Amino acid sequence: MTIIPTPWVMALVFVVFLVLVYLLNRILYKPLLGFMDTRDASIKKDGEGIEGNTADIKALQKEANEILQNARAEAALIKNKAQDSAKQTAEMKISQKKDELAQKYSAFVVGLEEEKARLKASLESEIPLFKESLKVKLEKL
Repeated sequence: MTIIPTPWVMALVFVVFLVLVYLLNRILYKPLLGFMDTRDASIKKDGEGIEGNTADIKALQKEANEILQNARAEAALIKNKAQDSAKQTAEMKISQKKDELAQKYSAFVVGLEEEKARLKASLESEIPLFKESLKVKLEKL
């Protein structure tokens, strides 16, 4: 037995098809498309946020580099000041030691001059004794 489609059955199938398309569109496709649109918008927004964050990160890196450069310059300045201060202290100590040694040297020279004068006086006072002992020794010869 063959079934011959009648126009009523075809019309009924067409109506059921249209109702099915309407229900699927309303229940399934529209929410699915809405979800996909919101997801695309969220991804786009996140992408823009990433670009903004990248710009913020670059700005923060630039600021950090500037801070580091300033800190290095300040450290170099502090180091130079400390070195200059140490040089001045060392030069001052060297100058004091030179003055102290110059005073000791002049005192030593004065002492030598005094000793020289005493020895000269002592030798001059003993010249007559040397002359006599020299005469005695020459006479023995």
